[in-house]
Amino acid sequence: MMSKPAGFWRSLGLGAWRGVRAFLKLMLIVAPVYTIVTALRYTPAIRMFAEFMAPAMRYFGLPGEAALAVILGNVVNLYAGLGAVTALRLPANQLTVLALMLLISHSQILETAVFFRIRAKWWLLWAIRLVVSGLAGFGLAKVLVRPSVLESAGPAVTLAEKAQIPFVGLGPALEKWGRGLGDTALKMLLVLVGIFALLELARRYGLLEKMLTGLRRVIGFMGYSKEAGMPWLAGNVFGIVFGAGLIIESVEEGKLSAKQVTLVATFLALCHGLFEDTAIFIVLGANLFWIVVPRIVLAVGVTWLLGILLKEEKERS
Repeated sequence: MMSKPAGFWRSLGLGAWRGVRAFLKLMLIVAPVYTIVTALRYTPAIRMFAEFMAPAMRYFGLPGEAALAVILGNVVNLYAGLGAVTALRLPANQLTVLALMLLISHSQILETAVFFRIRAKWWLLWAIRLVVSGLAGFGLAKVLVRPSVLESAGPAVTLAEKAQIPFVGLGPALEKWGRGLGDTALKMLLVLVGIFALLELARRYGLLEKMLTGLRRVIGFMGYSKEAGMPWLAGNVFGIVFGAGLIIESVEEGKLSAKQVTLVATFLALCHGLFEDTAIFIVLGANLFWIVVPRIVLAVGVTWLLGILLKEEKERS
C-alpha cells in the first residue's frame, strides 16, 4: 500500500506531466499560428483584413485585426485564436474583451460535434454561444474601452495601418518572433504544469466531491438533477471534452434525461475549463474578474432560463 507522502508526490508528478503534455499539444497549434500571423503583419494582408473588419469590430472596442483571432478561435479552436492574440499585442482592456468573447465561443466545429454526440440540442447551443459572445463583448467594451481609445487613433484606415509592422531585416524580425513566442510559451508551460498538478491533487483527495456538495444550491437553481452535478463540475474544472465523457457515461446508464443533458451542455458551452483556459489569458494580461465572473453569471442565467423554456417539452415527452 502506497504511503500518504508517496501518494502525494506521485499525484503531483502525474499532474505536472499532464501539464507538460497539454502544453506540448497546445504549442503544436499556438506556435504555427503565432508564426503565420507574425509573418503576415510584415505584409499588407493583415492591414487589408483589418481595414475591412474595423467597422464591425469597433462595436466591441477592438481594432479590425482582432477579428482574425475571433474567426480562428471559432473555426479552428481556442488555441488558434490564442496564437493570433499573442501576435497582435493588444492592450490589457482590449485583450480582456477579446478573451471574454473567445472563452464563451470557440472551437465551434469540434465542440458542436461533442454536443451532437451527447445528444444535446447542438444547433441551439451553437447559436447561443455566438449571440452571448457578441453581447458580452459589446457590453464589456462599454465598461472597459473608452470610445476615445479608438477615436484618438483616427479613422478605421489609420487603425488598420498600425497592424502592419515595418520590415527592417530578417535578423531583427526573427529575434522579435523568437522572443515573443518564447516568452508566451514559458508562461503557458508554468501555468499549465501548476494547474494540472493542483487538479490531480484535488482529484486524489476528493475535493471535487466536496465542492459539489457546497454548490448544491446553485445546481438546484439551474434545474439540475443530482446526477447532473458531477458532469457539470468536471466540465467546469477539466474542460468540455472531459465533462462530455461523464455525460455520455451517465446517459448510457440512464441517469440523465434529454433535458438534463441539454441543460448541462448549455452551461458548459458558455463556461468551461475555468482553470486552464482562464489562466492562459491571465498570463497574457487579461483581467481575471472580467473573464470569469461574466461567464459564470451568463451561464447560470441562460441555463436557468432554458430550464424554464424546456419544461413543457419535457412534460409532453
